[in-house]
Amino acid sequence: MMKWLLVALLALVGAVAVALVALPDPGYVLIGYGKYSVETSLLVLLVVLGLLYLGLRALSVLWRVPVRVHRWEQRRHDRQLRLGFDEATRALAEGQYPRAERRLSRLIKSRQAPLQAYLSAAAAASQQGADQRRDQYLQLALQRQPDAETGILFQQAELQLAAAQSDQAQTTLTRLRKLAPHSVRTLRLLLQLYLQQQDWRQLRELLPQLRRSEVLDHAQWQKLAIQAYREQIMAFSTASELDELNAGWKQLPPPVQQDHGLLAVYIEQLLRLEAHTRAGEILRRQLSQGWDERLVYLFGEVQETEVAAQQRQAEQWLEKHPEDAVLLLALAKISLRNQLWGKARSYLESSISQQPTPEAYRLLATLLEQLDEPDKAAECYRKGLALGIEPLSTTRPAVTDETSGNVVPLNRSA
Repeated sequence: MMKWLLVALLALVGAVAVALVALPDPGYVLIGYGKYSVETSLLVLLVVLGLLYLGLRALSVLWRVPVRVHRWEQRRHDRQLRLGFDEATRALAEGQYPRAERRLSRLIKSRQAPLQAYLSAAAAASQQGADQRRDQYLQLALQRQPDAETGILFQQAELQLAAAQSDQAQTTLTRLRKLAPHSVRTLRLLLQLYLQQQDWRQLRELLPQLRRSEVLDHAQWQKLAIQAYREQIMAFSTASELDELNAGWKQLPPPVQQDHGLLAVYIEQLLRLEAHTRAGEILRRQLSQGWDERLVYLFGEVQETEVAAQQRQAEQWLEKHPEDAVLLLALAKISLRNQLWGKARSYLESSISQQPTPEAYRLLATLLEQLDEPDKAAECYRKGLALGIEPLSTTRPAVTDETSGNVVPLNRSA
């Protein structure tokens, strides 16, 4: 309003100024074209030109009125869409799925509805178990925005997996593997699908991609790999020949072979098949790279030909791990095979002082009986029985049961 008042005031001042200048001498203008001519004063010509300019401006404004009205309606429509989508999103976040779906279904009637409106409507329908409506929303989104096929398929696969529709999810992910084969999101969904289906063969084929893409960290990948190769790991305990066992071990990827729990299973089976030299070599190499009590325990089970060399190696380790109860127990077993009764007794007593176990008490009791100390032997038997009859837990490496998530021990075969 103030703008137009200012314009009117300036126009009035300008008119007065022109009148004052033009009154003494209004000027003279002659315009001729062929037989025709127009004579007028300069003041009248200026007034006519001004009116002509104002008329053209008015026509220009009138010409743009429909465009301005359309823009105003478009802004109003966009504002309503935005407000409606915000309300629907809030309802979806609050778990009000029927309300969210109703609002979103109204929004997507407009061709200007954002892609997320379709995806959110599908999610709301899925939360209510309305799979048919879910698929309709996604199909409508694909028709309206075909360029967004990859994003729509990601949403579809996630909703199908959430509904445990493995077969449908597999069809969707087959298309995604063609559209986005190297996408981290594709790999995550494939991982979820294969775990849901317990398809270990497909999962084993996917493991190299999972490792290269860093979808999982090293510990997660190794745990998953052990789970995927569980059937081959379990077959170790049934191997009847050393060549068969070694062939099964070589089929495992090198990173899987580095798992200490799995390596302990392999060593146990080597010992079962009397491959003590091979087991000792592997344990020496592995323990020089990283300390692990399960492997230390198995080193005490190895019956090497050069028992004195085995004793020296274990005593070298003891200098770095003087309070390791498992190493002390392993040294006691080696000393018993070396018939070093004094050392064996000392190591067993030290091991018990650090971590008393039924096995250590049993070995000490047997040694005391040989040394003709029956009363002390009986006391060791009593204390061992009080602790229980299970051997040291490190003798039973385990893998995870893929169906229940429980830990399944791999017992040593007799």
